[in-house]
Amino acid sequence: MRKTIESIRLSNGKVATPGGFLEADVVIEGEKIKAIEAPVVASPAIDCTGLLILPGAVDPHTHFGMPIGGGRQSLGWRESSEAALLGGTTTVVDFANPERGETLSAAVARWKGMADPAILCDYGLHCTVIETADQRLAEIPRLVEEGIPTFKGFLAYPGRLMLEKPEMKRLMQAVAQAKALLLVHAEDGAMNTVAEKVLCDVGRTAPRWHPLAHPARSETVAVETALNLARETGCPLEIVHASLSATAQRVAQARHEHPDGPPILCEVCLHHLFADEGMYEAGHEAALGAICSPPLRAPEEGPALLKLLADGTVDFLSTDHCEFDLKTKAAGAAGGFAKVPNGCGGVGERLTLSYALGVVPGSLTPERWIEAIATRPAELMGLGDRKGKLAVGYDADIVLFDPAPEYRWQPLGQSDRAGSIWAGMPVAGRVRDVFLRGRQVVANGRLIPDTPNGCFLERTLR
Repeated sequence: MRKTIESIRLSNGKVATPGGFLEADVVIEGEKIKAIEAPVVASPAIDCTGLLILPGAVDPHTHFGMPIGGGRQSLGWRESSEAALLGGTTTVVDFANPERGETLSAAVARWKGMADPAILCDYGLHCTVIETADQRLAEIPRLVEEGIPTFKGFLAYPGRLMLEKPEMKRLMQAVAQAKALLLVHAEDGAMNTVAEKVLCDVGRTAPRWHPLAHPARSETVAVETALNLARETGCPLEIVHASLSATAQRVAQARHEHPDGPPILCEVCLHHLFADEGMYEAGHEAALGAICSPPLRAPEEGPALLKLLADGTVDFLSTDHCEFDLKTKAAGAAGGFAKVPNGCGGVGERLTLSYALGVVPGSLTPERWIEAIATRPAELMGLGDRKGKLAVGYDADIVLFDPAPEYRWQPLGQSDRAGSIWAGMPVAGRVRDVFLRGRQVVANGRLIPDTPNGCFLERTLR
């Protein structure tokens, strides 16, 4: 039964607060958390005995319904946001991606036009920049004022998205001047192009060769480029989807070398923690599902990155969720790995898998787990005054999580998620119920019918 909440109490659970887990009740009034207080006998109440009461997770890096040309796109806003809610993620930050010649404002409006009629969770937007003409960069301050304070530039994909070094420097100067944050996809586009051509020229086009087209050195070189340019321009920087422990360690070194410099952030994605390049040697479907960039890396990289996430060197855990149905990936594979749409799913899996594979073995403390999937993403992406923690006055985005079940993971949401790389993985824990701004949207693991759409969130960096 749908619970449209005026005032209700979540009782007898263990509440994740900024100071740690405690036995308390959470009182919701309207869309906000009214109180977190000592347990009392009250009615009405939802009994949370044996459950963890968590803040709704915040995924700061997703690509829902992303067009890739030829009528193809990643799984849409409705399907992807359904998986998000079922997996305990109540807020995402997606990307508005302009076409060549399109203004940034027009791209943002186009993306909102796709999202607003379909998305079920709350969302914000980053804006990608692929051109650095004066009139394009002049739009950045206006978007910051409109609640979009984060931008993205690519050092990869020449001819489509890649910015040359002088262009990236211009973008960083504009972002720094606007007091915004730049996210950088750090792979060396020229190096990847050469590697891909060498492989394809000798007929090595099966999915197993994909990681060799994105060598580790490509990432380390591009990270160095991004750090140098950020230091020159004073631009706050985030290295997205670090796939190598060396990347995170280099970010830590840069912070140490320039403690008074602009912020330098580092994220890791779910698939780079808990999957590895062995997927490319697996069956055809699994290999196709694993094609993403940067690619899955050597088996030792995931545990090393997990340690760096645990100690705070890596700031937070995201997904880079960009999931394609198996039919779309298989159609691309007919032309070789280079034609397969890149991306893995994860927005529905992140909370549970990071608990099962991080918290249960002891690699992550429960407190750091919540920081990594909710609190820090909200704070660093400009939502820290309303999302990412259970505190009085915050949005009542709440997950009731049962830590007990052990089972094999099955993809959440729409049946066309058959290409998920997580299918069949042994896990522990289950999202039982989810509330978004005080309204119950998931009950006993099922989306409540007629769940209303989420809303666009204006963000402000502090």
